[in-house]
Amino acid sequence: MDQDFTKTLSDMMQTAARTHPVFKGMDTDGHQQFVDSWNQAAQSMLGSSSWGDWLKTWSSYQADMAQLWMSGMAGGAQPTKDRRFGDEAWNEGIYPFLRQSYEMTARAMVDLADKAGLAEHEQRKLSFYARVAADSLSPSNFALMNPEVLKLAQETGGKSLVDGFQNMLADLEKGYITTTDESAFKVGENLATTPGAVIYRNALIEVIQYEPVTPKVRANPILVVPPCVNKFYIFDINEKKSMVRYLLDEGNSVFMISWRNAGEETRDYGWDEYITEGVLAAIDATADVAKAEKLDLLSWCNGGTLLLAALAVMPQAQKSLVGSATFLSAMLDFSDPGEVEVFIDDAQIAAYKQRLDTAKVAPGRDIARAMAMLHVNESIWGFVVNNYLKGKTPPPFDVLYWNADTSNLPAKWYSYFVEEMYHGNRLKEPGALTLLNTPVECRNIDVPCYFLAATGDHIVPWKTSYSSTTLLPQQAEFVLTSGGHVSGTVINHPVKNRRHFMAGGDRSGSAEDWLASATKSEGSWWPHWLQWLDETSGDTLRTAPRTLGNRKHPVLAPAPGTYVLEQVPQDG
Repeated sequence: MDQDFTKTLSDMMQTAARTHPVFKGMDTDGHQQFVDSWNQAAQSMLGSSSWGDWLKTWSSYQADMAQLWMSGMAGGAQPTKDRRFGDEAWNEGIYPFLRQSYEMTARAMVDLADKAGLAEHEQRKLSFYARVAADSLSPSNFALMNPEVLKLAQETGGKSLVDGFQNMLADLEKGYITTTDESAFKVGENLATTPGAVIYRNALIEVIQYEPVTPKVRANPILVVPPCVNKFYIFDINEKKSMVRYLLDEGNSVFMISWRNAGEETRDYGWDEYITEGVLAAIDATADVAKAEKLDLLSWCNGGTLLLAALAVMPQAQKSLVGSATFLSAMLDFSDPGEVEVFIDDAQIAAYKQRLDTAKVAPGRDIARAMAMLHVNESIWGFVVNNYLKGKTPPPFDVLYWNADTSNLPAKWYSYFVEEMYHGNRLKEPGALTLLNTPVECRNIDVPCYFLAATGDHIVPWKTSYSSTTLLPQQAEFVLTSGGHVSGTVINHPVKNRRHFMAGGDRSGSAEDWLASATKSEGSWWPHWLQWLDETSGDTLRTAPRTLGNRKHPVLAPAPGTYVLEQVPQDG
């Protein structure tokens, strides 16, 4: 392969990645990752058999562009299914030609990256960043190339552009893109409104006990272990979507951990503290207040991984209190961590350590930006176009408000999670990790377990969740719901539900074998889970408590508590 031509292609890709200033601002490290991966790909092509595939793609691209020029002069252009160009304005004048030339260039750019022939991780990373860079170059992202923007500016006498500039300045000041009308929500007023009280508090957590709504309740209370990277109130987002309210309506006692946003007090905490002062402390407080011999644990995302680790090293005093453990979109096996894998390798971990050393925490905004990169058009560019180029205010959306209400993680906790679990995949290896001065052994997790995965989850692939169940000493229940990481799990109320779930498959084989043998049921998985709890952990009822807390754990504050409202810097 000609080195001058390789350099030309490399320079072209690097220039494309740098072109859009807003993209560069959204991800300061992503551009360099793309450049590094592309340079590695270009060098690997020298003398490689993949050069033939590259040449075919490049030749095809040139031929298609030549054809477009000829057809464009004649006024013809192919239709598109890309929603970015769905408005009729893209079919008028020069815009069909502009749009189609971009689509051809973006496709060639991605195809060239996909055919680089790198090692698996480097190839996945290059392909990912090539798509991100290609998406950033869309003419819809530029005011002077977007006919919808120009038309709106003309209709409003330029007011839309002025409003958009003001929106951009406001977002630059606060440090992130506005995705919802934030003035429409307030935690404790129209979010997280289920009545309850904080009955336990330490430096790391508050435990909320919710008021029962039925005369009788299950003897085993449910303790929720939410992810510590997000606020707990996704489980109580509003009256119509709240999982907490549903569980109460179905006759359960519900307790909730509210993690403190990592700041001065907790920034030096690691996994040991999150287990002892978090999970174990909450178990003790819940069991004492509920006067329960057993309790059922419900976790989600990294709260599930934390609970798995805790169960593997849990002292007998707390373990004897656990009737069952449920894991929503949680991983024990990190062999395929989904799209997040593109951010995790030695070079990127080492680079981010400098950020951790300075900030002392993994800032919540950093984590939110990384997650947004996974779906850059929906999570970034769509809002850039509407907010800044069209001058519109996003409509109120409670889930997006919660998503923007980020939480820091202690640097020590974050590094251990990424290096030992995501990168090293050591949680599943017997004795490879040590927590609470105890070797972490998955075979010690001998309580009944329920794993719930979602078909559209881009953070925890469902097959990875399934593989985690095979590492436990006793057979676990596995259920697969339609929907995504949030929409299929904690937002899945049975009322007016259009989703479905799969359950009851043959657990002796692969994930594909399980799916082929599973039974499909329409609606939410929530009732199925409650039935499993009754059958597995007990359905004994007791009289609901008349008051919250007790003498040892008196009411400290009304729900949703104080920690969820603390204002902690999220940008490091």
